Amino acid sequence: MNLINTFKAGQRYMKLCPTDKQLAHSFPELKIINLIKIATQYVPPIVIGLLVWQYYMPAQIAVTAITILFTLSLPLQGIFWLGKRALSPLPLNLIDCYNQLKTKLIAKKIITENSIQNNKLTFEAFMKLINLAKLYLGDYFGQDDDTPPYNED
Repeated sequence: MNLINTFKAGQRYMKLCPTDKQLAHSFPELKIINLIKIATQYVPPIVIGLLVWQYYMPAQIAVTAITILFTLSLPLQGIFWLGKRALSPLPLNLIDCYNQLKTKLIAKKIITENSIQNNKLTFEAFMKLINLAKLYLGDYFGQDDDTPPYNED
């Protein structure tokens, strides 16, 4: 039952994560999501190629079956990792960023103080807050208000 909940959390987290290049350096899950999408496109032709290879070449059926099972399991492994990541607690350095974004959203009266009551701050809750901040505060929501959003060189 826990395995199914982890997969569901991974699918939910995959839909929830923003696809900004600015966040890709900080969060490895954005790269994993892209790899899962690529794998779902290329896994069926690879499996068909392996079956054709088994038919025309004198390969052992066990080797081909294990290779096909491993190939089919790659996207599932990524979704499982995303589910574990979504349910894991935030590290201390991201809790400060979470609180800053939350106070900015409260100051702009987008959310109320009691609207987000999580005893456990997870990556999924953080991504929800990032999506809200991106929607209402713009692209440069993570910067302080007194710094310009670009370099003045």
